[in-house]
Amino acid sequence: MWKIFFYHGKFHKLFINDENPNKEEIKIIPKYIGICGTDKNIYLGKKKVNEPLVIGHEISGITVDGNKVVVFPNYWCGKCKNCKKGFYNSCRNKISIGVNTNGGLAEWINVPKQYVFKIPEDLDLRLGALVEPTAVAFSALRKINTNIEDIIVIGGGSIGSLISIVAKVLGFKPIILEKDPRKMERLKQKGLPATYDIEEDFDTQIAIIDTVNSRESIALSLKLLQGAVANSQLIITGLDEENIILNRDIIVRNEIIVQGSIIYTPADFSRSIQIIDKNREIFSKIIDKIADSENINDWFKAYVIDEPNLKVLISLNN
Repeated sequence: MWKIFFYHGKFHKLFINDENPNKEEIKIIPKYIGICGTDKNIYLGKKKVNEPLVIGHEISGITVDGNKVVVFPNYWCGKCKNCKKGFYNSCRNKISIGVNTNGGLAEWINVPKQYVFKIPEDLDLRLGALVEPTAVAFSALRKINTNIEDIIVIGGGSIGSLISIVAKVLGFKPIILEKDPRKMERLKQKGLPATYDIEEDFDTQIAIIDTVNSRESIALSLKLLQGAVANSQLIITGLDEENIILNRDIIVRNEIIVQGSIIYTPADFSRSIQIIDKNREIFSKIIDKIADSENINDWFKAYVIDEPNLKVLISLNN
């Protein structure tokens, strides 16, 4: 079998001994893999991983029996104190394929049965590759209080874009705040609600979902929340900077609810499959490019690093 390993700044296709599934695993043939910010940071060296590494955690494919499936790429231990309370997304010993163990950029992968989710047989596998990041979006939105309608999404990347799409599906009124003019143009082309700037005074409670998590984005979020009705929310999904500054007076005086949101639960994953299935056309707009795994070194930097693409998929249909 072959796998495409990343090391020393390049992708290398290597042939290795076959890895056959054990009785608790299902053999899956990946067909499409979505590229996300984590993969981008691995490529740039900003996220340190053990090389060589097979990237790829936004995976859709087929089983050897021909079933269309997607992979839940975060394996929980079931033993830590978070898992024992059912908080599997916050597992202390989480194994994340494509990050701290080899991922889906391979001829086939073996996945424990509990992490394999079937999708409708008539659903395009390209849309299947969007299930994982859509689950991230849904998980963040699920934390918003029911009395809030207006959502400001900080950052118009793939997660921010998906948050805006899922938010609209769920009945919220989202707007994306994006400072990059190239990315703003791409968002407008796709018909997504986006702006460079926004009023700083609101007559309602709002929820801000910060997908960037830089000191600048957090400061902007708090400034906007200062002008909103009390008990508004700040939900942080980004993992850019470890140390951020929170203004105590704004949080206390306006009773701002601050919450983190890390990945998703199995229920979020299942719900995301349903959401994509019922809203196929709008989710299709997120995909900018589909590129061949065989030529990955030729296009990765251009499509993922240099261009303002929202979502690039790797095709393994060779």
